Amino acid sequence: MNEFFDTSVRTSDVAETQAWLQAQYGQVDVQADRGTFAEHAVGDTAFSMRRLIWQCRAEVVFEADRFYFATSTPGYAWTIGSETGEYSVEPGLVQPGHELIGRPDDTDLRLIAFDTGWLTETARAIYGDDELAVRFAGTAPVSRRLRDHWLATVRWSLTQVPLLNEPLVRAHVRRTLATATLEAFPLVGDPRERRASAIEQASIYTSATSWIDDHASLPVTIDDVARAVGTSVAGLRRAFVANAQLSATPEDYLSAARLSAAHTDLVDADPTRVSVGEIAARWGFTDAAAFVDAYHRAYRADPRRTLER
Repeated sequence: MNEFFDTSVRTSDVAETQAWLQAQYGQVDVQADRGTFAEHAVGDTAFSMRRLIWQCRAEVVFEADRFYFATSTPGYAWTIGSETGEYSVEPGLVQPGHELIGRPDDTDLRLIAFDTGWLTETARAIYGDDELAVRFAGTAPVSRRLRDHWLATVRWSLTQVPLLNEPLVRAHVRRTLATATLEAFPLVGDPRERRASAIEQASIYTSATSWIDDHASLPVTIDDVARAVGTSVAGLRRAFVANAQLSATPEDYLSAARLSAAHTDLVDADPTRVSVGEIAARWGFTDAAAFVDAYHRAYRADPRRTLER
């Protein structure tokens, strides 16, 4: 389980600013005029969303240990190798191992950070390529349309900050940001092949969930699902990892579909004619205690109370 954090600082002390940045980012050196620095960071070990407010003029030398994607208000010029830019003009990225020289000057910087291993596994799942190594061919988005899409996704993600302590919300935001980022920035490799793979994965997922919804009342297995949609079990699992928001495996989705159907039956049933155990068994839940626990987690209620209300 990724450990959630929500942390912030505000200081007018340059030494304290540098200590904070080194604790958060690793190899950072800061030279700054007198002024105020503040940061708010929220996320977990896989990703974070960060807002850095520089109410001063500074120079920051930073060697990235993960992927950072940035946008800002006017006043953040940067240099990476021979490339230069301004984050208010064009969003940009810093890759692991690259050294950035930043020159913030009374600016508000937004960062989206991804752990390298997590982003790699996510990209492999989305594109169905177990050998994919995440590396980008440039620092800027590949087109104006995808840049605007990425910026809109970042704006939406910021509306979710108050809810990020909830693991399911955080997982949804994390995956949505990663997908938009991988599409918007110039990932090394053939984008046509990646897009075809992503479309195929989405098609398998959509077909599988539809088939499960239609056949949840039958004693079907995940092998049956895979055969029905024309893929292997491994391919089915990859499609769920790439596209599912709440059920990361086909088994979880099948269980959730059956639990939802059981809930509908509990609401509609006559409690003088049927029991909770009979409805649970009807939908494949042979362990009554396990059904009660799963039902309570999903609906925050006891199934007997749902039946008898």
